[in-house]
Amino acid sequence: MKKYIFPPLALMIICIVVCGLLVFTYKLTYKDTTGVMTDDLKAGCEAVFQNSDGNDYKILLDSSKTEKMPLTFGNEKVNSIILSENKENCLIEVTTDGYSKGGIHILVGINQSGELVGTEFISCGETPGLGTKLRDQKSIFSDKFKGFTASDDFDKVDNVTGATYSSKGMRDAIKTALEVYSNNKEAILSE
Repeated sequence: MKKYIFPPLALMIICIVVCGLLVFTYKLTYKDTTGVMTDDLKAGCEAVFQNSDGNDYKILLDSSKTEKMPLTFGNEKVNSIILSENKENCLIEVTTDGYSKGGIHILVGINQSGELVGTEFISCGETPGLGTKLRDQKSIFSDKFKGFTASDDFDKVDNVTGATYSSKGMRDAIKTALEVYSNNKEAILSE
């Protein structure tokens, strides 16, 4: 009877000890990175505003939550809102669907007047050669939105041929960012 009980019992004890050690190690080494600017976000901020003057950017955190969470004003497409040190430049990080679910992950740069300054892709999961045209050739689509505000007619800009879903997703991302900024400008700039 012992030969049938002891091996599984020993294995169970070993698993419990190893799991306990993993939990202990995780808690000992965990560092909360919520609200920390990654290299990709920093590079995106500088690319949108075409500056490298050392202007620092920070991710705004939601002060109404008990845990550290990026400020999104409840919009599920918005990942974070980033504000420059001098509060002249705002970037809204948006992830939305194009042809691929969550395939468009961009930063949308907005000036204090609420006008689109530019966009920069953080990642692009769209179809290579078609949907990726939006990232690789900004002049064919996203640059045409420069100067737009939340109240402008976004349908004036035609979709990119062969990338209809990606174009719609990009248009939606830009419109979402401009609307979030327009509706919450005072709260964003008061941070």
